[in-house]
Amino acid sequence: MRFPLLARAGVIAGVAIAILVPVQLVNGKIAERQARALEVERRFAAETGGPQTIAGPLLALACEETYLHERQIMRDGKAETVAERKVRACPTGYFVPRTLEVAGRLPVEARSRGIYPIRLYRAALDVSGELDWPPPPAADGAIARVWKEAYLVVAASDPRGIKSVSPLAWGDRTLAFASAKSDVDPRFALQAALGAHASQRAGQAFPFRFTMELIGATRFGVAPVGDATRFRLASNWPHPSFTGAWLPDERTIGSEGFEATWRTTHYATGGQAAWQKQARDGGLFRSAQVAGVALFDPVNLYALAHRATEYGFLFVLFTFAALALAEVIAGVRLHAVQYALVGSALAVFFLLLIALAEHASFRTAYVAAAAACVALLTAYLRHPLGTATRTVAFCALFVLMYGTLYFLLRSEDNALLMGSLLVFGVLATAMLATRRLDWSALALRLAGRTGETVPRPAGP
Repeated sequence: MRFPLLARAGVIAGVAIAILVPVQLVNGKIAERQARALEVERRFAAETGGPQTIAGPLLALACEETYLHERQIMRDGKAETVAERKVRACPTGYFVPRTLEVAGRLPVEARSRGIYPIRLYRAALDVSGELDWPPPPAADGAIARVWKEAYLVVAASDPRGIKSVSPLAWGDRTLAFASAKSDVDPRFALQAALGAHASQRAGQAFPFRFTMELIGATRFGVAPVGDATRFRLASNWPHPSFTGAWLPDERTIGSEGFEATWRTTHYATGGQAAWQKQARDGGLFRSAQVAGVALFDPVNLYALAHRATEYGFLFVLFTFAALALAEVIAGVRLHAVQYALVGSALAVFFLLLIALAEHASFRTAYVAAAAACVALLTAYLRHPLGTATRTVAFCALFVLMYGTLYFLLRSEDNALLMGSLLVFGVLATAMLATRRLDWSALALRLAGRTGETVPRPAGP
């Protein structure tokens, strides 16, 4: 072989690339387990209650219009046009509160189905505000319109999660909520009959209040339908991810949970015109019109395990670079099969990690998988490395690698910077360690091992 040094480097690089194949297979297994966990979460949501969004209350007024219906009749052999008055239903009118305040507590409970964890919350909401009674509808040419029955309606994205609702305090009356009827809109979860429109005075302000309890998972939000809306939420979950169109005006986040307050006005939401259109079109739950929170999990074991496999090439790079330097500097003789077995142990670490993390905390699983792999690699390399000093040095290298990877996983914002610095550190170490190495003599030594002759470089 004319260039034994390059051939040796090519063999090691080929083994390193081959080791990345099982790492990717493990990555596929992680994706499969994650999909299964999401399916379990979806089934749980289908049986109990999924992400919840509350919209309302809104004043719904059934509409009726009177119009002239013209038709042709024959009288005495002549065609005549006859007009008669008819009555028909017209689109329901929806009116938003002048002020709306929602105060909620969101305690989160840890549940599990099999080995898969599920986060369930039981929201307790206190809803209050004030609503101005609207005037009669304006006529449209020859068409006269009147409001008929009035209802206060509340929409919920998953009505199955509603566990209890208090009676509605409406002005000086107390009314009972019921499931929405088809004469209003079956998409609304709750409705309270307020009586005929004519029995109320236009422009009169009616205060209202009620409480409700509902269960859900993953996310919770409120549509700020009021001309002026104030939404306060407190929870024991310490990792909120605020979602929707508006961020909280005030927030406090700590290890014991969070508190957040949103304030919106009709200038930001579009007011009566926008909410009436969305109520008729069924768009009250669009995420762009909701203020809410998602229960973010910073220790999602599948996301962390997936990120860990992305750094698998760094494991292989560091380990193989260290072994290659041991060969070059200390004269250690390693076979390609030994490189392959060491690389296989590095790949198995990721499989152990995901398997253990499904049964224990991610930190415990990581420490257990890393300790097992470090012990295996140290015991295996004890003989080829030759001395206890080299073995201890490689053991320290493995401990440093796994410790660094864990820090990378816990510090996502600095992961790229740290990874880049580590690669630079490996390159700098290799360059400094071999800066006085006679590569030509090394090539001759490698050729001598195989019994081949390599021409010496021409010299003076």
